[in-house]
Amino acid sequence: METFTITKESGNIVSCVREIPENPRGIVIVIHGFTSSKTCATYRLLLRRLPAAGYGMIGIELPGHGTEESKQETLRIEGAIDSIEAAERYALAHWPELPIFYFASSFGAYLTGLYISTRAHKGKRAFFRSAAVNMPTLFVKEHPGPDEQKMLKDLDEKGWFDTNAGLGNRVRITREMYRDLETTDLFRLFSPKGTKVMMAHGAEDAVIDPKAAKAFAESFKLPIVIFENEGHSLGGCQETPERVADLAISFFSEEAENSGKY
Repeated sequence: METFTITKESGNIVSCVREIPENPRGIVIVIHGFTSSKTCATYRLLLRRLPAAGYGMIGIELPGHGTEESKQETLRIEGAIDSIEAAERYALAHWPELPIFYFASSFGAYLTGLYISTRAHKGKRAFFRSAAVNMPTLFVKEHPGPDEQKMLKDLDEKGWFDTNAGLGNRVRITREMYRDLETTDLFRLFSPKGTKVMMAHGAEDAVIDPKAAKAFAESFKLPIVIFENEGHSLGGCQETPERVADLAISFFSEEAENSGKY
């Protein structure tokens, strides 16, 4: 594994990890979830599994996340999508002949869904793990409870609040990011031009309601695999992360094989 950075057109920097095997079949851009980072368990798993299957991996860190360069950029939806775009440009510059794929978790899947729907891109397939298809509802509540009321009070008085949403490290949500969430509905915007999408979700996910994931998959006719007795992390059973990796690799390999190169 190698750590490196990509400088975006804005001048902001994306902290990254990569592992590229000899003669890769394709490049997979991996995008973590809310409050996670490039040191997460899913990245460690994919840094092992993807190269072993012949795929190069580039894992990015989202703005406002981690502890390094990406942490310095304020989290906004467009800025986060810029980071995905920068990683794809990097991959195309270094491996122009290879297909591009995306493996995205939770908030990262929400962002990747927006990316492939609103920006020019080359990625052939996207695998959504525990996709936060209804991400705005984690914060934007019709009837806010005590926790949300405290967040809204901080937003009004300070212009930001820090939260981990019960998931991991704390991330700052500014007034501008909150407005981004209020106005960015993936159900309304999703239109993955030229990219096939597959989903995997836990039947007991307490963060992103499995009903929302199923409704999203049904609305857009996407294949979805539901893992029984699994929550948002899809890691309750020791074998589940490996099974998720198997699904993604099989999904990507269909495209690589259909390309006629393998």
